[in-house]
Amino acid sequence: MRIGIDSNLILPGLQEGNEISLDGPRVTLRMVLEELEARSSGRVKYINPSTGAVNPMDFVIEINGFPNPGSREDLEISLNEGDIVTIKVSPLGGG
Repeated sequence: MRIGIDSNLILPGLQEGNEISLDGPRVTLRMVLEELEARSSGRVKYINPSTGAVNPMDFVIEINGFPNPGSREDLEISLNEGDIVTIKVSPLGGG
C-alpha cells in the first residue's frame, strides 16, 4: 500500500520521493511512523518510546489534512491506499 508523506521539514531516509510502500492486510499510522524512524537510521523519533505516543510538543500529525493527536490509540488508525500523512515540526514559540 502506498502512503503519501508531506512535511515542513526534510525527512531523513525519504530522499527518493514523497511516499512509502508498506505491505500487510492493515496499515496503521504507527506503522508509517515506525517505518520513517527506521529509514532515518534512528536519527528521528516520531513516537516517544516511554509513552508510545507522539509528543505534541515535537510533532503535529495530520492524515489527509485532518489533525491526529498522536496518542497511543490514535496511532492505531487504519490508513488506505493514497492517504497522505503530514508531519510538521511544532512551533517553538510565537508572538
